[in-house]
Amino acid sequence: MKTKHRYIWANIKLVCTIVPIVLVMIIIYFMLVRQEILHLSKEKLILESDYYAEEIMAWANSVLNEANIYKDMIEKLGLENEETYELMYTSADKHDAYPFGLYMGDDQGNYFDASGWQPGEDFVVTERDWYQEGLQHDQFTFGEPYVDAMTGGTCVSISSRLKTGPAVTVLAADVYLDYASRLAEAITTEKIEHAFFVTADSRLILADSDASMIGLTLSAEHESRLYQNVHRLLEAEKVGQYDILGDESVYFVNVTTIPDTDWYFITCMNRNEVLKDLWRIEFPMLLVAVVASVLLFFLTSLFSKEMSSIRTKARMDPLTKLLNREGFEELVRVSLAERPEQGLLMIMDMDNFKLINDQLGHPVGDQVLREFSVILENYYNRNKDIVGRLGGDEFAVFVGRGIGTKETEGMLRKFLSIVHQNFDDKYPDQKLSVSIGIGLVANNATYEQLYQNADKALYEAKWNGKDRFQIK
Repeated sequence: MKTKHRYIWANIKLVCTIVPIVLVMIIIYFMLVRQEILHLSKEKLILESDYYAEEIMAWANSVLNEANIYKDMIEKLGLENEETYELMYTSADKHDAYPFGLYMGDDQGNYFDASGWQPGEDFVVTERDWYQEGLQHDQFTFGEPYVDAMTGGTCVSISSRLKTGPAVTVLAADVYLDYASRLAEAITTEKIEHAFFVTADSRLILADSDASMIGLTLSAEHESRLYQNVHRLLEAEKVGQYDILGDESVYFVNVTTIPDTDWYFITCMNRNEVLKDLWRIEFPMLLVAVVASVLLFFLTSLFSKEMSSIRTKARMDPLTKLLNREGFEELVRVSLAERPEQGLLMIMDMDNFKLINDQLGHPVGDQVLREFSVILENYYNRNKDIVGRLGGDEFAVFVGRGIGTKETEGMLRKFLSIVHQNFDDKYPDQKLSVSIGIGLVANNATYEQLYQNADKALYEAKWNGKDRFQIK
């Protein structure tokens, strides 16, 4: 009997020793897993925010580039040419971004609108915000957004001064931000509850996953504590990721700036939603340690795979499977660090690509972009060559090796010939070609300078008649 009692007591002591240790281990494990889930979720928020910020930046650049093409053509034709006004008429009802087309006015009081709208007698061109803004720029630039009185949506004027005379003329268009609203809706999920674009100066909410917020002003008096605290972040000029208090939970808030605009992209992830699934299984896991360990391992693995997939997608263009702007820039910077005196950067723009979309449709346009990406990869396929799509019909190639001027020119002439061989017979009416701007690494100290010179060279190639290359 004593032996039995000692055995029972020993078992009790063993259980009392092991169970607390196991419980502590499980609790520690849960805490570690919780921290890992929060960490992975925060990384996911950053990657998705950056991806959609790239999308809106690419959209904004495509709008500006397209408008600048109109501007260049108008300057070439001149304001005395009837073809100029016929060209402007074509801009109306053709573009989702600015459906009412282009309009222009000068300091003599003249005004022309492609949509056919006629201003009242009290309309003074030189007093309009778009005119004042356009005087300051030789290329199209976004102005201050506002709420459109007719549609209730947000829009922003893009404007530029025309190189014509003797009157001082500004060309402009009203860009509607429906695309930004679609992106804000697309990123929101069960965990990313809020996403919106807001201006840096006026705090006007341009687009929001909650449609009722569009057109409102972000302020410290906002009824939502989350939006109040986001406003305070912007007041302090904070960019990056922060934990802030919302109405019912702590939120992970990511603040991203959109280049070439004064806009912020804000995404908010609910901490409670991130942990919700874990809370549902914590209690049974405490009872069944083995099941808990297996399940937590599975969840962690699942999140790790998801993060890996997001990282890959964040650096890849989904249409062409080439590197996107971020991935391309990252690899070029690595190459420049390894071989700072070698190589060249080419920025390419497909001439007359807009005709493909307008005349044959966007599916054919997408196919042309995929075909062009294959040509690029097949031609620039050496170990140190990097190929990417910057957005729209703009591509880039970095040749990270020593290459002379004659070799470069020969390589480019052959490439232009290959482009014609591939596209002339398939799309004879659109006359597809490529303009190329080249920046030499030896003449540039940083990636930014290299890119800027290549971009300037591309502009010169376009200006000088397209279907050619220009070396800076």
